[in-house]
Amino acid sequence: MEITILGSGSKGNATYIKTKNAAFLIDAGLSYKQLNERMRVRGLSLLPLDAVFLTHEHSDHTKGLHQLIKRTNTPLWAVKDTYKATLAKTKALPEVHTHQAFEAHLPFEFKGVAFTPIRTSHDAAHAVGFVIEEDGKKLVYITDTGYLDERDFHKITNAHMYVFESNYDISMLYTSSRPHYLKQRIDSVRGHLSNTDSAYYLSRIVGEATRHIVLAHPSQDCNTEACALYTLEAVFKSYELAIDQYDVHVAKQNTPTKTFTL
Repeated sequence: MEITILGSGSKGNATYIKTKNAAFLIDAGLSYKQLNERMRVRGLSLLPLDAVFLTHEHSDHTKGLHQLIKRTNTPLWAVKDTYKATLAKTKALPEVHTHQAFEAHLPFEFKGVAFTPIRTSHDAAHAVGFVIEEDGKKLVYITDTGYLDERDFHKITNAHMYVFESNYDISMLYTSSRPHYLKQRIDSVRGHLSNTDSAYYLSRIVGEATRHIVLAHPSQDCNTEACALYTLEAVFKSYELAIDQYDVHVAKQNTPTKTFTL
């Protein structure tokens, strides 16, 4: 399994995953032009593409869907409520498209890859993250959530790789110029994970198999790469976890990550 995060943040999210028998995107919040350009930067080609798996309907995850599906006829996989919410958005989807439904917490297989959708807590119709497994390797992909249900911990523990939200530093958020209602929305159970929240969750779920951690969906004005990494290292140290045992990165809004291989 090969994973390349093409962009991550409030202005657009998309991740490309290549497996033995499939190639797909998680979200399409970048324009068709940007998807192709960022793929080329990493020596990759967007096509052929077998599916787009949608986490939720917010525009930073869907604004590239219309052109992508119109140009490539790629099937869209989404929870029914997410699909309805996306369909209701102006020009989010072309008139002719294919929708495949799945449900949170019900595993399914796609071209030899096992998917387990995990319900997340976000101000969206029915947001999800994913546990993606192939040949004994496990990727946990969770962003856009205010908290994680401990009943799901057994599904997301000891993954080989985590793409995991670390959206904001709480001090930077509350001293920012954002309106108070927005600060409260972000720092709520239906908002996003702070650096501290993210670090504590990760400290509880990483395991012996874990090699890669990508801190994702960072806020451009309420977070910094240094702050996210410092918080993770400090929390891991308090749990007697050595940060240098892991390949840790912070995803960026305008630059794709390297390609990770599991």
